[in-house]
Amino acid sequence: MMHSIVSSHRSHRVRAAAHRAMAIAALTSNSSTRVRYRRYHAHMQQATALLLLAQQDATSSLQEVNA
Repeated sequence: MMHSIVSSHRSHRVRAAAHRAMAIAALTSNSSTRVRYRRYHAHMQQATALLLLAQQDATSSLQEVNA
């Protein structure tokens, strides 16, 4: 059980890093300014949500270890 929590924690962090990279790429794409910023903000919101999930997983795994 502990292994799956750790791997999902890492998975969330890796996916968040990928969304941050996609956000930066969106700013340099060959699209209108409005589209670029919309894509940027969408990816950054997703990255933030994934980081929150990773933090929740880490907190819950620490609580399981301490219990």
